[in-house]
Amino acid sequence: MNSSSHHSPRLMAKCLSAASLSSNDNETFKPRILCLHGKFQSAAVFSNKIAGARRKIAREYDLHFLDGPIMLEPENEDARAWWLRLEDGSHTLVQEAFEYVVEQTKNDKYDAIIGFSQGGTLATALAISGVLPNVKAVVTAGAPHIREAFEVANKLAESQPDWSVEAGKDIPKFHMAGETDAMVSLEWTRELVENGGNGEFIVHEQGHLFPTRSARVKEILDFLGGVLLDK
Repeated sequence: MNSSSHHSPRLMAKCLSAASLSSNDNETFKPRILCLHGKFQSAAVFSNKIAGARRKIAREYDLHFLDGPIMLEPENEDARAWWLRLEDGSHTLVQEAFEYVVEQTKNDKYDAIIGFSQGGTLATALAISGVLPNVKAVVTAGAPHIREAFEVANKLAESQPDWSVEAGKDIPKFHMAGETDAMVSLEWTRELVENGGNGEFIVHEQGHLFPTRSARVKEILDFLGGVLLDK
């Protein structure tokens, strides 16, 4: 997880059209998955980086890639974040990230969330919070446990009618971590798994990335199918 840029970040709300990234015209009839990128990425960058996996997953699911609200570099639409890490190691604008996702997705219902790195942390915390009540599954890769994200999630969960932290933790989660990840350690992701509840933890042989190799994509599809498609 990188610290914040030397440039002053700029808040900018932008939601990429799902149609522009969909690979199938029958998306209306497929379960919808919200996809959240990592820090210093964007919706388009994340979609392109996982193209191999995206094409296979999109055969059965309608994938929506959302841009993070914070621009980390002036004039660079593809360097974004969901929140910022301060010099003392704490994180700020976390609650705003939750509010932003809720606002940007208010006209859609999502059956699952996929997230990479910072986006994976947010995906897990969103599921716990109950602010996207239709979510039934979460998939993450290279995602660390961030205390502030879980504090916000717990607070929001307590304020949701007919919801609880326990209900959010019961949502099935599939977490992947890279054996050679130099940015997010296995222990950091393991802490996310422990705090996220009901999570499967898979260690792959690569680094800080969202796996696109066939064997890993099959594991993702098997997990999602078991939860969303009763396979």
